[in-house]
Amino acid sequence: MKNFRWDKKYLYWGVTAFCVVLASILFFWFMERLPGVMGVLRLIGDALSPFIYGILIAYLLNKAMGIFERNVFKKLSEKMFKAKPVRARKAARIFSIIFVELLTFGIIAGLLVIMLPQIYNSIMNLLTKSSQYIDIVVNWVESFMSGDTLEPIVIDWINRAADYMVNWLETSLLPQMDTLIASITGGVMSVVSAIFNFLVGVVISVYILYNKETFSAQAKKVLFATVKPRAGNAVIREMKFINDAFGDYIVAEIIDSLIVGVINYIFMTIVGIPYAALVSILMALTNLIPIFGPFIGAIPSALLILLESPMMCLIFVIFTLVLQQIDGNVIKPRIHSTKSGISGFWIMFAILFFGGIFGIGGMILGVPITTVLYSIFRRFNNSRLRKRGLPENTRSYMGVESVDPSTGEIIYAPDSQETWGAGSDKEPEEKGDGKGNGENK
Repeated sequence: MKNFRWDKKYLYWGVTAFCVVLASILFFWFMERLPGVMGVLRLIGDALSPFIYGILIAYLLNKAMGIFERNVFKKLSEKMFKAKPVRARKAARIFSIIFVELLTFGIIAGLLVIMLPQIYNSIMNLLTKSSQYIDIVVNWVESFMSGDTLEPIVIDWINRAADYMVNWLETSLLPQMDTLIASITGGVMSVVSAIFNFLVGVVISVYILYNKETFSAQAKKVLFATVKPRAGNAVIREMKFINDAFGDYIVAEIIDSLIVGVINYIFMTIVGIPYAALVSILMALTNLIPIFGPFIGAIPSALLILLESPMMCLIFVIFTLVLQQIDGNVIKPRIHSTKSGISGFWIMFAILFFGGIFGIGGMILGVPITTVLYSIFRRFNNSRLRKRGLPENTRSYMGVESVDPSTGEIIYAPDSQETWGAGSDKEPEEKGDGKGNGENK
């Protein structure tokens, strides 16, 4: 019998096999108890919702607070507390937080006071004229399809749809009023709970903004106690990048959407286009969604205005096209400090992918999330290429046939220079040292 020689690789294999088996067991255990786990996560989310509101409010107001603190209240506090610099700094922070919170919610309250009555009147007008709109649709069908064999079929379908709605109201909705009232009551309680959590979140946001340096220092303390300094520095650098890219994008999109909504409301009010408040709010909200947002908001708005006046609908469509051109080429570039940094293909991918999973919220947040992930992966990939002595810019890999494993020299296909060289002057500019080592913008 041969003597058995111990090798560490057997230990590694055993640990790896054990981890794989354990991970498989945990995975199937998790899948079997997924509904219960989701219920626990929802319960935890409900309990933490005030803190989530507070973090979001503080995150959105942080930049504005910093601007007012540095440029306005710092000088004012230094004059008030000349011999007490510590108290002056605290006073500047408190004044800036109170001012930004009151200013933000004052603007929101003012917009609601102005627009809520118009929204209510628009909805009531829409409900009151619903029967007239059905008649208008029938008249359009009769005039458009006059003499067509499909005319009676289409009109019969419209009448059937109207009869079905009336029958549903009489036989389904009215007998279930008790259930409906209970549902409405539950909905009201949910709204009241959400308002309460939001108000508590406002208080939490004040605390977070006042102590943001302390929270940041505590997080860094835990970070450097957990990982090595080089890894900690990398984490801080990436978090700063994520904060700049994500935060600037969200704040800029909110400001841009508010500007678009206000301009839309002013124009519709002056011209006399109906449903000005309702349409303006819809256009502002959908403007948060890149590329598809203006169409999502403009199509139902145009159809709603079309039922009132075809001419007003035409004016609204022309104005929306002009406003979107101004917004895309003038307003938005001035608000955004940086571009997204990704191509139109990845923007569409982000909207469709995250929108399909998370709905409207995913469509709004998909682009900044994809931008951050894309940039992190690109920098990681470029660092790996630098270690191998390979170029970082994409253009250098057009027509590549192989890379010499011994020298690292790139070998191009025979016709690659002719194929890609003609369009090389049309490639986007890249940062680099002139030797092919650069980062795509």
